[in-house]
Amino acid sequence: MDTTILLSRSVAALNGLATVLLVIGYLAIRRGDRQAHGKFMATAFVTSALFLGVYLYSKWHLWTALGRTNITYRPEVGLTWDKLLYYIILVPHIILAIVVTPFIIRAVLLARAGRFEDHKRLTRVVFPVWLYVSITGVIVWAFMEFSGSLAAATSKLIP
Repeated sequence: MDTTILLSRSVAALNGLATVLLVIGYLAIRRGDRQAHGKFMATAFVTSALFLGVYLYSKWHLWTALGRTNITYRPEVGLTWDKLLYYIILVPHIILAIVVTPFIIRAVLLARAGRFEDHKRLTRVVFPVWLYVSITGVIVWAFMEFSGSLAAATSKLIP
């Protein structure tokens, strides 16, 4: 399997796993199980950190392999309904991913310090954004994978 496709699928898998862990962690705290909540959210945090590492490595790989850091969604066509939908999902995904990251770190630090009321107040806003970013990350990948955009870009790597 091509490295670009493997990295892309790894990024999506880590995003998907983070989504599942976030939901389970949320359900645990709703049941009042702080210990399970802490374990699942800590695992979601580590999974998201791994995601970020693999994502950044995939960008470096694209740069060295293709001379660019992004693969264009369906570059062979003009503006279509699916391309418009892709960008409607992608743009807020990118902006929110950048904005929410320091707040996620802050939420973790508050919980580790035992400042649970401050943690709770912050995560009422941070959690839904983190969940949205995780879910839309998988959706963005699915657009690229199933449209053939990823395969088309990687075919240019083969001489």
